Amino acid sequence: MHPHQIDVTTADVRRLLGQQFPEWAELPIEPVPSYGTTNAMFRVGDDMVARLPFIPGDGVDVRAEAATLERLHGRLPTAIPRVCAVGEPATPYPYSWSVLSWVPGEMPVPEHLRDPEGFVDDLVGFLERLRALATGAAPRAQRSGPLAPLAEPVAGAIDELGDDFDLPLLHALWHDALAAPAWHGSPVWVHADLLPSNLLVDEQGRLCGVLDWAAAGWGEPSCELLAAWNVFPAAAREVFRDRLDVDDAQWRRGRGWAVAQAALALPYYRNTNPGMVEMATRALRALEQESV
Repeated sequence: MHPHQIDVTTADVRRLLGQQFPEWAELPIEPVPSYGTTNAMFRVGDDMVARLPFIPGDGVDVRAEAATLERLHGRLPTAIPRVCAVGEPATPYPYSWSVLSWVPGEMPVPEHLRDPEGFVDDLVGFLERLRALATGAAPRAQRSGPLAPLAEPVAGAIDELGDDFDLPLLHALWHDALAAPAWHGSPVWVHADLLPSNLLVDEQGRLCGVLDWAAAGWGEPSCELLAAWNVFPAAAREVFRDRLDVDDAQWRRGRGWAVAQAALALPYYRNTNPGMVEMATRALRALEQESV
């Protein structure tokens, strides 16, 4: 999936556990199928998951994510992973890694949501509570600043999408986002990666978990609007905008983040991660319903 990525096996994880956390070394260990692009994941027993970054140091800081999870533990209305342990570098994996609590649920699929408006209410409530927390010693979020530094890379990525997409419209949406008025409010806590693979719903279709906090920190809240085009059908998208009280400028910037994420992801993962390609394609199709 990535050049020079580290591939880890079940045997590797069992060896690491035996070296550092022997109380868990005899538990069942199974690889977790995932659309994720950052971590190899292995279920450990019934209640935990081991996460080992594919490319440590490339925007991934295991200890920083663990600190974020510990800082937010018990302060949000929706389940997030709890830090069980942080592993040290050792043979056969020479970098830091983590063991987190397993959060049950299913990945939301926009066209199959059982309760779209209920899901909207849950996510809005989650974001409102998150934004109300003091940023304090929080790190800067990965999607926390202006879109301008991505202007050329995203424009080039749009050109690589091919004739299956409305490239002039996607370019227009991207340029519109770049031209949107800047954010002048105070920074707030943001998750910064609200893709379907990082959200969980229960059997009733309600939000029951928010995963992968590696990108989280303080920032500008428009990045959270990734969810609008990635997890909601069109009607619920408008409800999400209304209930989150998003103004026009923030919507335009958020739409830019959605264009950027999907356009950059699809060409990069086209031949290696079908799940990510599916998610990016779905988001781009949703964006093609927009007008400038």
